Amino acid sequence: MIKPIKLALLATGLALTSTHAATYTGDLVVGFTTQSGNDLIYDLGPQSALTDGQSWNLSSLLSGYNLNVVYWGVIGDKNIGGVRTAWMTTDGTVVPDPIPSTSAWGKIDTATKTLYQFFPSAAAGQSTTIDATDASSWNQETLNGLGSPSSYVSVKADPNGQGKTSTPFYSMVADGSAAVKVGTFTLNGTGTLTFSTVTTVATPPAPRIVNIARAGGTTTVFFTTTNGNFSYKLYYTNSAGLTAPAANWPALSTSVTGNGQTNFLQDTTTDATRFYRVGVQ
Repeated sequence: MIKPIKLALLATGLALTSTHAATYTGDLVVGFTTQSGNDLIYDLGPQSALTDGQSWNLSSLLSGYNLNVVYWGVIGDKNIGGVRTAWMTTDGTVVPDPIPSTSAWGKIDTATKTLYQFFPSAAAGQSTTIDATDASSWNQETLNGLGSPSSYVSVKADPNGQGKTSTPFYSMVADGSAAVKVGTFTLNGTGTLTFSTVTTVATPPAPRIVNIARAGGTTTVFFTTTNGNFSYKLYYTNSAGLTAPAANWPALSTSVTGNGQTNFLQDTTTDATRFYRVGVQ
């Protein structure tokens, strides 16, 4: 009589645990570990919502951590209109390797989902703690790896800095292109995390079109941007216009301001064929 009751309770407990698994939707997450006790993982919100000087007061959540030695880092990834992008910090001594393919990005996404599964729900400001020895903890996923070929540190890299410091923050598109530094995260002695954008450059690099999507009569062109007060416009022509210099192509009336992220502009047209380029000034 006793054994069946124990089994029934165990099955019920497992079912209840599974209902608490949050679905990862692409937010940035920051993780903290001292490699013992519990790790803390916190949802910072979407990368697209980052602003210069934005801060998160995590002092109450980090009250039991030694901030002089804690390992911490920021990661995230999202498929935006077919443009698969990942973000991560490093310790400042290395630049992340490019993501060579969508398959490689998928492995990063899977590892991030593994870390996110213990959140009570998917939303900015949510947090969760997990034993540092657990295979799905921040410590094991991003530092130790436990020899797992699917851990974050195995499929991408170690995103951690240590202590009260600043860590560079990079953006990577899954097409083999080089990582781009878009800012820094800084942890201070009171447990406040702050994001700062990269210093504005005088002359922005040429934007790079990373994807084009067509839905109905609307074409969406995704392209890289540089942080700063730079305006990006979409230029177009049809087959007949290819004989004219690119400098003479007309531009759409809309524009976007660079922010170091992948942005897009849309063109609604009945032309069967159009060619595009993106300009910045």
